[in-house]
Amino acid sequence: MKTGLVITTINQVNKNIKDIDFNCNSKKWDFYIIGDVKTPKNFKIKYGNYLNTDFQKKLKFKFSKICPFNSYARKNIGYLLLAKNRNDFIVETDDDNYPKKNFFRNRLLKHNTKKILNISWINIYKFFLSSDKYFIWPRGLPLDEINGDQIRLSNKKYENNFYLQQGVCDLNPDVDAIYRMYKKKIDVKFKDIKINIASSLTPFNSQNTTWHKSLLPLMYLPVTCTMRCTDIWRSLIALRILGINSMNIMFDGPTVFQKRNYHNLEKDFKDEISMYMNNKKIYDILKKLKLKKGIKNFDINLLSCYKILVQNNFFKKNEIIFLKAWLIDCKNLKLN
Repeated sequence: MKTGLVITTINQVNKNIKDIDFNCNSKKWDFYIIGDVKTPKNFKIKYGNYLNTDFQKKLKFKFSKICPFNSYARKNIGYLLLAKNRNDFIVETDDDNYPKKNFFRNRLLKHNTKKILNISWINIYKFFLSSDKYFIWPRGLPLDEINGDQIRLSNKKYENNFYLQQGVCDLNPDVDAIYRMYKKKIDVKFKDIKINIASSLTPFNSQNTTWHKSLLPLMYLPVTCTMRCTDIWRSLIALRILGINSMNIMFDGPTVFQKRNYHNLEKDFKDEISMYMNNKKIYDILKKLKLKKGIKNFDINLLSCYKILVQNNFFKKNEIIFLKAWLIDCKNLKLN
């Protein structure tokens, strides 16, 4: 199946980006880097496609014409381009996530895995640790759930199609600012296993994520929240919509390791406060919504989710303008 990869960056070309560019070319993956106003003017890669802001303005997508600068949500433009090129799988990562060799393996829809039996919030990182040496939780997990219920697994494996596959990250995984201020040195090695999260609840991120093309509308990264919240709140909405369609999410072992770019932890903490306080509340609000089953109803379900979250002041009113532009672009691609 045809595969494409997207990242966004405001940094100089480094060895990691060069390696990703080379490997995408070798594997015949489409590769897009979406720039922003802070991306160096001399940014250039050898094989893939780098799109500066001037180029993005010329695209015919409605979303690219209204998306603000200095926004991680510009990554949405990359999703649209990869979908336009008829990629079956759209993979995303970040410029400080270094792929291992198995990152570039052929993506498969069908996998044979055990499933998690919990129907509550879980600390998914516990499943990937071989000992209790680390006390760690993923960014976005409600803080009162970091010591939550023991993860219970099925006795046997089941074969399923996984339209969304989330890989974990070795060395310096995705954790929140509270954890980073508590633990100055992070060096984690996760087990190379995979699991169907089934009806359990866990946020997922945009650092090592594979989407099937049929989920394109759900890839939307919201614009009017902080960068530290955007992929997490996207995941809560996707969990709700995929859940009513019995579409499973697979968490996979580490295919990348992170050498984290510099972050101001106090700023990250400030940008994550709304996440700490509201993730459970957001999902509870979404759970009460009456949504319609079927991929054909992704659009109307997304609008319902975002409208109720705007009404509850999690997003600004103009989020709906950005979302509608995105949905028009998705519809114009005629993927289904």
